[in-house]
Amino acid sequence: MVRWIDIRAYVIVVMFSLIYELFRFSSTLESSRSLGNPNHVNPAELHVRGEFVESNLSAVLDADGSTTTRMIAERYLFVPARITLPVGVPVRLRITSADVPHAFRVAGVSVKVVPGVVTEAHFLLSSPGEYEFQCEEFCGPGHHAMIARFIAVTKKDFLAANLLGSSLSQSGVARASR
Repeated sequence: MVRWIDIRAYVIVVMFSLIYELFRFSSTLESSRSLGNPNHVNPAELHVRGEFVESNLSAVLDADGSTTTRMIAERYLFVPARITLPVGVPVRLRITSADVPHAFRVAGVSVKVVPGVVTEAHFLLSSPGEYEFQCEEFCGPGHHAMIARFIAVTKKDFLAANLLGSSLSQSGVARASR
């Protein structure tokens, strides 16, 4: 005759096996979901490979006339910390985090950034000047110094700066409100 203690032991082993397989399957499903997804990045490869390689972190005028800007939020700094953008041109910001969640507001748009995910925000800088923003999500003791700026210039000046491969000087740029 089978003892109840033996049956309970088998039931417990089967239950733990099912729970283990469930967790294993869900993590496999999650990793397969991120493969090839343009909105997922490996934080360890930022600055080195892919969309967020160092040479790709800036503003670029797209064929449709809009601007695409790529940035990385890292503990205590935004990379790059200063980007020149044209006034009156739609901006598509693509940003990700290298370490912890960050958040900020610029040109009336709230942006939340988390590691491994590319956040996309759309906005328009309406007047020339400096649009400063600061991280609003506590990311550690240096959080208060995490500041970046978009410098809004005329489209003509933006094109001239990009053709020369240089950034515009900050002298003579008026400060704009957020």
